[in-house]
Amino acid sequence: MQHGPWSILLFIAVLNVLTAGCLNSIPGSSGTPVTVPSGAVPETTSPSPGDTCSLTPGPFQYLPAYEDVSITVDRNTINKNPTITVRFDGGRGLGMVQTMTVTVIRSDCVTEQEVRKKPGIGTSVTLMGTTGTDRVIVTLLMTSGDQYTVIDAGYPFPIKI
Repeated sequence: MQHGPWSILLFIAVLNVLTAGCLNSIPGSSGTPVTVPSGAVPETTSPSPGDTCSLTPGPFQYLPAYEDVSITVDRNTINKNPTITVRFDGGRGLGMVQTMTVTVIRSDCVTEQEVRKKPGIGTSVTLMGTTGTDRVIVTLLMTSGDQYTVIDAGYPFPIKI
């Protein structure tokens, strides 16, 4: 069976629509409280003079259906505490995720990163953001040894009207 370029584009568009709810935050939602295990300190780097950071999202990958999981990104709406919370919601590939690495590149070019080993449903990472647009990157290392960047997107601070 031969497929033309339009059927491939249609498939990609439908796939984006179906997965959009799994990857984006709910407008107006607040950050989720997190219990951080002792010794789990975010790794933070500040830019050196002359360094530039990239806030432009890069490519991301879809997990194979048998390893599929859902991850939610939420922005806190309080501008005095503009945190970003990434929550592992589980899915078919729940037991196949060895590590979930969350990296936030803030609009002021400060980068923070945390890793969660064998995340379970509800496992979350909360990192400080800014009141600008911050880049969030979520990478999963699977038990197969494959690594997938499942989220790489800019998340603007929600503006209340």
